[in-house]
Amino acid sequence: MTERERANMGRDNPYLSARAEYGDRYGAAVNEAARWRQIAFLLLALSLAFGGMMIWMAAQNKVVPYVVQVDKQGYSVAIKSAEEGSAADPRVVVAALSRFFTNFKTRVVDPYAQRAMVNDVYSYLARGSSAEGIVTHYFRENNPFDNPDGYTTLVEVQSVLAVGGGGTSWQVLWTEKRLRRGEIRSTTEWRAIVTIAVSPVRDLSDVIKNPLGIYVTELNMAQDVVTGDDN
Repeated sequence: MTERERANMGRDNPYLSARAEYGDRYGAAVNEAARWRQIAFLLLALSLAFGGMMIWMAAQNKVVPYVVQVDKQGYSVAIKSAEEGSAADPRVVVAALSRFFTNFKTRVVDPYAQRAMVNDVYSYLARGSSAEGIVTHYFRENNPFDNPDGYTTLVEVQSVLAVGGGGTSWQVLWTEKRLRRGEIRSTTEWRAIVTIAVSPVRDLSDVIKNPLGIYVTELNMAQDVVTGDDN
């Protein structure tokens, strides 16, 4: 059949004529609507992906602590992020280790105050480290909440000195005074060698407890001298 015959047959067939006319009038509109539907679905998918990303980012609670140094008049002279660098100021390490051992070895009658000190000790221990295991074992052998005689142990840190030049090993010397009814019953001297690591703190709860991320990773301690008695 020739092209002319097919064209003549189309003109003679009302259905084919109507289809051709429909295609001429509405085909472009239908195609345009289909394209806009595809664009709409694409924009919807992008919006969902973007919204999911924003929710995920909002759930990542990140707090960056800053160190502010002031002069004698109280004006700030240096501000920097605590995440900068891997080494901490030696004075900050001294303060952190002093607080760690004070809370570690102090014993009080008030169980709530004792619980707060125990929690503070663990905030300075690297999770899964040998130091964490040593402290946990020590608390099991010397339960800080088991104090039927009402003894109080006061800790006085004598010195905190860096060992070596790396800034990660420190020696801590302290004295423990065991009291009962306000009287000193015994005095012991202790020393410890610790290894620390500095890790940026991002979680808000960790920032409150250990803002500069100074963690004890290794711990070796021993008693030096005992004076007095527990009678």
